[in-house]
Amino acid sequence: MPTSSNAIRVGAAVIAGGLLVGAASYAVAAGSDEHTSGNALEREWSARTEGQQVLGGERTPGVPSVQRLQHDDVTFTVTVAPARPGPNLVRVDSTHAHGAGPPVLVGTDEDDLVRAVPRPGTDGLWAVVDLPAGSGTVLVTHGKEHRLPFAVETGTDRPETASWTGAEGPECLTTASAAVLAGGSPPASCPADGLHAQDAAALRAMVGTLVERGVEEVAVEYDDSARSRAALDLVRGAATEAGVAVVTPDDPPGVRNALVVVSGWGTAARHLGAVSGRPLREQPIRSDGTWLAPWLLTPGVVDSTAGAVLALDFDIRDTAAQEFSQVLAEYFPGQAPTGSAYLAWRAARGGEPDPLTLYAASRAAYMPASSGHHETAVAWFPGGTVTPVGALAR
Repeated sequence: MPTSSNAIRVGAAVIAGGLLVGAASYAVAAGSDEHTSGNALEREWSARTEGQQVLGGERTPGVPSVQRLQHDDVTFTVTVAPARPGPNLVRVDSTHAHGAGPPVLVGTDEDDLVRAVPRPGTDGLWAVVDLPAGSGTVLVTHGKEHRLPFAVETGTDRPETASWTGAEGPECLTTASAAVLAGGSPPASCPADGLHAQDAAALRAMVGTLVERGVEEVAVEYDDSARSRAALDLVRGAATEAGVAVVTPDDPPGVRNALVVVSGWGTAARHLGAVSGRPLREQPIRSDGTWLAPWLLTPGVVDSTAGAVLALDFDIRDTAAQEFSQVLAEYFPGQAPTGSAYLAWRAARGGEPDPLTLYAASRAAYMPASSGHHETAVAWFPGGTVTPVGALAR
């Protein structure tokens, strides 16, 4: 469960309002004049008094703002980050099926609404909105007569927010939210802003293991993020030193070939999904499989390929990882756990890593549950597996 002062605030919010507090929703009839000062004041008051503060009772600039409202039997959980002046990333989770009913639109008033859309590699709906300094309101609509206001405090500091609103924004937002949920502070930077030491160690061990297994060439999938570029350099250097050729994913694979993916969630999901979507006879044959960077342990990426292996310093079946999935299900219903978010949660709680181990990940729903397969209502991969398969090269 969440710890420290946040735990007290979260607990108080839950006790006071209940997990799915409806708190009379704010609805505006179609055709009403949203620009009148009276309606604007009413909307601001409604945004600040209704709903539930999921991460505690305060709105703090620079800390992800997570709020929940129930309207017409649909519960909306809205996350705004980094909660600073300028472009912000907004995540919308709801209890109705995405794609059913009217589109979800997000903005600060009726004139700047944009459609919240899915992003590859993750769940939820996403939009970017420009917020003013100080107090602001994010308006979420799901139909002409339904306007849900969510208050946010951004302060006056104007840091660069491109990492939050760009391609790697969903990972940045979910890891920051997980750290605050655990009672910590949001990280000073986004995960994709650089290659962390623990990820570098995992990648070296992966390449070493491939070399030990006799791989002759490695195809590397990467993108333009700082983390991915650094990971590419690491993989290329380690493979070249061992006499293993480094090729592109578009090159015809040789007899002993492995694909190593070091891009972000979105790029990985798109590229892996495009390959998996081809007829089987047109797919490249990777004799040594698909290997994912540890930050790609997310259902949106694993779902895009038939199966992959990763080097991880935790087991999703361990007590701490199970606790994380249960806390996430309680406070962020419908949001899937990810490796990056769990590591942020673990770090905020002072948890220690396990020795790096090689895991096989698959969302093969036909596989039966067993002692080696993790399958529960709050599972990381419902119906699938993340199973230890062996030791890594030292």
